Amino acid sequence: MLSTYALNGLREYVKSTLAYAKYKIGSTYYQEKLTDVTVRSDGKVRVEFTINPTVKGEIKITEVQLYNTAGQLWWNKVESITRKTSQEGIYYRVTISITEE
Repeated sequence: MLSTYALNGLREYVKSTLAYAKYKIGSTYYQEKLTDVTVRSDGKVRVEFTINPTVKGEIKITEVQLYNTAGQLWWNKVESITRKTSQEGIYYRVTISITEE
């Protein structure tokens, strides 16, 4: 069984390794910087960023991804997020649970 120290070390590693996010509109991926990566009191790693597409008008985001400092894909999720107006940003949060089963 992993110790509490080991689990906390894994959580801190994830926190320090995640570097940026990408999201997909149509067939194009756009990159965003992460605004916050924290380890919550319950041990989950919370990743936050704002999606601010430069594309005008209504858009549909179909995928969101997280990358590490080496540019490798760490996490992705198929989405269906519609933005109605170009004056809106989209706040996005990912919560990663690191546990032993």
